[in-house]
Amino acid sequence: MMAKPGHDADCAQRIRMRRLAQEANPPPISVLHAIAAEIGGCCEHHPLKCLRLALGWSSADKAVQAMHRMCQTHSLGARGLTKRSWLDWENGHRPGADYLDLLCRLFQTGPVELGFATDYSPGVKTPVPAPERELIMSAANESSDHAAEAEAAVVGSNALEQLSDDITRLARAYVHAAPLPLFGELTRIRNRTYRLIERTRHPGQQRDLYLVAGQVCGLLGSASFDLGYPHAAAEQARAARVYGEVISHNELTAWADGLLACVEFWADRPAQALRLVERGLVLAPTGTARVRLLSIAARASALLGDVEGVREAVRGAQDARGPQGELHDGVGGEFGFNEARQAFCAGSAYLSAGLAPDAENECERALALYRRAPAEERWYAAEASASVDLAAARLLSDDVSGATDALSPMFTLPADKRVEGLVKRLWQVRTSLAAIPSRETTTLVGKIEEFTAETVTRAPMSF
Repeated sequence: MMAKPGHDADCAQRIRMRRLAQEANPPPISVLHAIAAEIGGCCEHHPLKCLRLALGWSSADKAVQAMHRMCQTHSLGARGLTKRSWLDWENGHRPGADYLDLLCRLFQTGPVELGFATDYSPGVKTPVPAPERELIMSAANESSDHAAEAEAAVVGSNALEQLSDDITRLARAYVHAAPLPLFGELTRIRNRTYRLIERTRHPGQQRDLYLVAGQVCGLLGSASFDLGYPHAAAEQARAARVYGEVISHNELTAWADGLLACVEFWADRPAQALRLVERGLVLAPTGTARVRLLSIAARASALLGDVEGVREAVRGAQDARGPQGELHDGVGGEFGFNEARQAFCAGSAYLSAGLAPDAENECERALALYRRAPAEERWYAAEASASVDLAAARLLSDDVSGATDALSPMFTLPADKRVEGLVKRLWQVRTSLAAIPSRETTTLVGKIEEFTAETVTRAPMSF
């Protein structure tokens, strides 16, 4: 019977020892290739891993050492190969042309046998062509990965500039693009950053790379939360905070505390959210970083029923505008916190505190600011959520028609942008509408239920 995929190394070792007992010592390379094929048929590992196990290298470390020895013995030049890169290859990540050639030398075989090419001989089934975008993006990723590998142990300026550009591009795309498609690209950039951190020993480069790692973990945290995974969001935020602490980047550390605080108040733990805000304020530089944290404090205070605390935090946020920061204003996007976002948070805080007129004013101001902004700067999640909060504020005054008008533009939002916070807000509005029996409210409840039935996050009934 065939073993399950991912069978442990003991199975491969048994296959290897059984075959070697029947062969000359040392065995010819053809025998080792046959052993690798048998391991693949039994355990279904990637062909590269099968070849490694066939040679008796029980860990990727041993394979990396063998590669370095081969390069030294045959004067092929030093390489910056690490265990992480090798494991990436065994997981299907295609190496660049230089490393692919070295792998072929090491195992005395070709790209097809290594699992990184397709055999187009007659009778061999060829794969279905990949979609155009996948082909183009794959080629771009391979070129970028190979360029990064070619810079070896000292990370070159090109690799660092590319990572910085990637972070800025994705942070700014986050406000107008659906989170799920961005998640895979963010993970790829994070993994490349980790590989480069392992490679370089230059303090300045390490600092730059830890900053990128913190930023990309922060974006992964935001995406995790928007997709309905608050625990994963908290883990990513803590990782971002650690990187900020390692390089003494107070703005990044404070931003991560803000994300952690958001996770806490959405989990109905506002006191813990306030403690995290206070921790962030100890380090936060003047300007936008403090505006954001104080705006989050207003929302947490509202959940605690502290009306004066809400007003104080909102006033503090209004007074905190100042110098622009590297992260919040320089990179911006998901890291940014402009006046529209500030007004939206103030409106949400006033709503939770039961201050309907104030909530309505701030939500209307937020919507007006978003609608005047360029399309690429309109944060769809905040704009849609402000519409929902505006509807909720109007319902506090029994204005069902006004609530219907407020929700009308929100219903056009595509399913892949119906994120966690928005869906939770809508379900709260639906609960409020259910207490006002009328034909108009029944119609509106039906629209909300239809809208929340298809979202990027989990079903709202689990809230």
